[in-house]
Amino acid sequence: MAIKTQMQASLKVSPYILPVNVLLQLIHLLKKSIFSRKFYQEINDKVLAKSSTVDQNLYFLCYFSLLVSSVLNNRYNILDFLRKQQWRMLQLVKSGANGVGLDTSSAKLLNQPQPQPTPASERKESKLAFHLKKINSYLADVRIFNRLTDTIKYMPWLIDEFHGWRSAQTAGGPPKLDRFVNFVQALNCVVLEAFENIGWLTDHDWIGTGDNAYWCIETYIWCCYVWGAYLVIEIVEILRRTPVSKWGDKSWQINLFKNVIQLPLVLHWSLRNGCLTPFWVGVCGCGASWWNFRDMWRSIDLS
Repeated sequence: MAIKTQMQASLKVSPYILPVNVLLQLIHLLKKSIFSRKFYQEINDKVLAKSSTVDQNLYFLCYFSLLVSSVLNNRYNILDFLRKQQWRMLQLVKSGANGVGLDTSSAKLLNQPQPQPTPASERKESKLAFHLKKINSYLADVRIFNRLTDTIKYMPWLIDEFHGWRSAQTAGGPPKLDRFVNFVQALNCVVLEAFENIGWLTDHDWIGTGDNAYWCIETYIWCCYVWGAYLVIEIVEILRRTPVSKWGDKSWQINLFKNVIQLPLVLHWSLRNGCLTPFWVGVCGCGASWWNFRDMWRSIDLS
């Protein structure tokens, strides 16, 4: 009996049981992922095969890298803010307790002095933040380059919507107002991409205008104006075309949110000096791109 108890105790404290389980799970995961041909084929078919899915992937990664970079660059301010809020909370507890029923350790905690900001001499720049900011800048450039041919891709859609708008009303078909809005949105996309392409081409001196810096900024600003018009119309149509009884649907709410959260980005990029800090640009960009990024990678079949 004593031997059995000793063996059970040794099994409970053995340091090898958990690592073995973890190792087996890791091997199983690797066999279904990086050691599996199907894994790479799934990524090729669902992520890399189309420019739209590549952009969908880079959209989130671009803004997420900017968000993390901003957090790292402001980590001292964030920590100072959190310490100050903790101190204020302790003062509220102290004023409510009035020193009644507090032991020595609790009283010492409540009586600690107000925290001071981290001295400038102790603040160190984050190398990771620097590299993430570079990644953000590069991915933003790649995304626009990747969309250089999107104007051509949108033209069949625009032509179809134009003919649909001009054609006679059919039984059971969408009303003419809806068809007109669809045409306007297709036209917005074509014009938006044209402005964005010209802005990128002048920014990289692929074409000469006499003052590329000026025309680059102007075309990017007008691109944002068209983008803003597209988003406003899209939001109005999401609200108009959906019965109020279905506004509680989660997918509808996510779709509305993804469009609304891009409005601050439109305002920021349409102003010459911007209006958002890199942190809020990252938050809005991640909020707009997260669900599409998540759903795309969820679709990867590892079975």
